[in-house]
Amino acid sequence: MNVPTIMQDLWGSLRRGELVLVERTDAGDQYLDLHNIVTWGLEDEYNIVIVDILDSLHLLTAKARLAGIETDVLTKAEVIKIGGRTQTGNVIKTIEEISEPVILTKKFKDVYEQVLESRFPVLTIVLGLEKLLMASEFSSANVHALVKLMSQYVGDERRLTVYLVKTGIIGPERQSLTALLEDIATTVIRVSKKGKTTEFHVIKSVTPDLEDMVLRF
Repeated sequence: MNVPTIMQDLWGSLRRGELVLVERTDAGDQYLDLHNIVTWGLEDEYNIVIVDILDSLHLLTAKARLAGIETDVLTKAEVIKIGGRTQTGNVIKTIEEISEPVILTKKFKDVYEQVLESRFPVLTIVLGLEKLLMASEFSSANVHALVKLMSQYVGDERRLTVYLVKTGIIGPERQSLTALLEDIATTVIRVSKKGKTTEFHVIKSVTPDLEDMVLRF
């Protein structure tokens, strides 16, 4: 079984309505994860929407190309862009103001509801949440606004949402914030490099067969 097949089997075990947290705990990049998720989603007949926070999609696309990975598949996704300056992909909405998360979450919800109503079923892939948390200075009010928005869509079977998060950027001094994100999520997958091997560890899942699964390649 090759790497894409292993990962497609994992993604295929997820359920509509879930909020999946894919944590990169080391300094590694997530362009391969993004490529695999989009490829699987298209094959499973999802409409793909990427939430691109602060130019994260541009960076991952550029790194994928440099690594020799074909990126045309990423152009088949629609993009909701939050902050940043570099337009990448098929951008359907840009939300420029990120300094007030309460206002940001309202604007996002307005456009996202339109997407869910017109494009069911939707696979939403969120890139750069850790950057938004840093930009909001981790204030309790800002974190509350973001967490409220995330929690609201758990169980909404119009969509399946995957957050690709680099928890190392959030930092060990804010472990409680990482724990909060894990608590909201229905499935948590930790990704790390061990020597020349990449390990995917499902530390939590509403699907019993996935719980504590470890994939290495």
